[in-house]
Amino acid sequence: MDKNAELALFLAKADELIDSKYIIADIKIVGLLKAIAASDTLIAIFKNCLTGFDYAAAQKKYLVKSRYLAEGKGEFILPPSSRELLAFIFSVLVDIDAKKIDFSQFINKYFYEDGSFSAGYTAFLNSMIKPFKNSVKMLMESVIDGKLQDPVEAFTEEEERRVALENAAAEEKRKEKELSEKAYGESVKAIRKILLSDKTKVKKSKLKADVKEEFTLIIDTFANSIDTCDKDGIIYAFLAYKYAVKSKKLMFFGRVKTVGNYLKDVLNGL
Repeated sequence: MDKNAELALFLAKADELIDSKYIIADIKIVGLLKAIAASDTLIAIFKNCLTGFDYAAAQKKYLVKSRYLAEGKGEFILPPSSRELLAFIFSVLVDIDAKKIDFSQFINKYFYEDGSFSAGYTAFLNSMIKPFKNSVKMLMESVIDGKLQDPVEAFTEEEERRVALENAAAEEKRKEKELSEKAYGESVKAIRKILLSDKTKVKKSKLKADVKEEFTLIIDTFANSIDTCDKDGIIYAFLAYKYAVKSKKLMFFGRVKTVGNYLKDVLNGL
């Protein structure tokens, strides 16, 4: 199916639920969930919405004790954002389908209307299902019109970004472990700490923008070289750093000597 067909199917199943009587609501909820499952675009939208979503916390925020009704009665608070709304109502529908939520008790507690179960079910449809339908419709139409990035692409990009961050974190952890096992590990950490301080000082200084960029590049190059086992590369990077900081003696007072002492320990360990 193309996106228009996916949306049309979803809207049809949502309307079937909205127009249904309570006695067949469970069947219509299954149909709505199947329409979502049949759409790559909708699956991507809901994956995006559910990423980082805390369902337990949301239940406490959006299913609350009623301020006006008797003890044991509650009310549904509509989530303020489309992302929260879709994630929360979708999760509720999945729980109803899985029988984790007793549907009749749920309606009687959170959509109570003067003792009429029929009125309570109508309130559920108006308060939950209609906003759910309209939010999906709005998002899908924006995707179709090109106003929003295709959620399939967005989800793929987000997954790639997450994996890249996890890999980078794992690599950094591996390097730290490897470094801690080396005799000169503490010297490397000390140099890194100094260089980070140097970058902060450069950033906050009144140096011209282009000079700041040059200093930052020199500092970063030196910092990156220390992670290698290339003595010549480390020495070359240090020399560039040395003459750069010497040009601003007041700003980097004592840096060359301090860093040089730590560096000797590193070079001797390679």
